[in-house]
Amino acid sequence: MKKMVTALAVILMTAALSACGADPKNENGGAPVADEQPKMKIVLGTSADYAPYEFHKMIDGKDQIVGFDIEIAKEIAKDLGAELEIQDMDFGGLLLALNADKVDFVISGMTPDEERKKEVDFTDIYYMAGQGVLIKAGEEGNYSSLDDLKGKKIGVQQGSIQEGIAKEIEGAKLTSLAKIPELVMELNSGRVDALILEKPVAQQYDEKQKEIVLSGIEIEQPEEEAGAAIAVKKGNKELLDNINKTLERLKANGDIDRFVIEANELVGE
Repeated sequence: MKKMVTALAVILMTAALSACGADPKNENGGAPVADEQPKMKIVLGTSADYAPYEFHKMIDGKDQIVGFDIEIAKEIAKDLGAELEIQDMDFGGLLLALNADKVDFVISGMTPDEERKKEVDFTDIYYMAGQGVLIKAGEEGNYSSLDDLKGKKIGVQQGSIQEGIAKEIEGAKLTSLAKIPELVMELNSGRVDALILEKPVAQQYDEKQKEIVLSGIEIEQPEEEAGAAIAVKKGNKELLDNINKTLERLKANGDIDRFVIEANELVGE
């Protein structure tokens, strides 16, 4: 009887460990062995309000998180032999969740600036995008250079690289909110004069909403401040290296460019 109870305890303990799924590797450091454990799980943290990177879309009557970042995450999970779980949260909380082991990696159009590099490790750059400035339609003649934003009310996403850019504009009054749609409402209502967003995101709103347009303002940035990278917890070199291998494959095959095109088409449907 004692042996039977001990065996049962071992089985229950093994099942509990297998259910956790937070560590994207098995005991052997590779793919799970058939019939020994359920498929391992890897958890993605993202802020799904940032089309075409990641956004909500009704597909076949179901609310799904889609976008080219999500397609990249699926490829990462596939290469790891893992099941992908997506956690949607405010952008400003993503790195906190990563360091608290609530997610395994973060993809959210995130720029690997120096402050963030102090908190987490970043992969190679997987996508380059400039910045765009959205304004009300009809005001294009008032905004042609960054100087035209001096003293203006500017909306930015909380914790974003755009927030840092806006803080450098003389006399600017910032409205920092967690979600992009909330910022667009602020612009439409006239509570802010302009929004600074990544250009692919700004272009989507320019195309979909007649009330707002993309201005001609050009914001120059160093290359390292204009690219998007994937964040992992500091010291997790194994996962970092594996993700970089996937990114290298996707870039070499032209898959990331294809994902971007398909995501933009999906936004427009």
